[in-house]
Amino acid sequence: MITFNNYTVLLLLISGLLLLVFDVKMYAKDNWPKEKKGALLAGWVNISLGLLSYFGYMVYEKWFWK
Repeated sequence: MITFNNYTVLLLLISGLLLLVFDVKMYAKDNWPKEKKGALLAGWVNISLGLLSYFGYMVYEKWFWK
């Protein structure tokens, strides 16, 4: 089975971390509270989706793909 899940997980985790590290700092420094809140939300959503996709695929491979 050919899958691109590993690339998707990696991109979601990296983009989430970059949002949390760089964008949130920049928006906090420039005193932009709405943009900071949006970057925080987007970063955590990306990380959550990456982890959910990773564990979901592990469960799928272990129990449903035989």
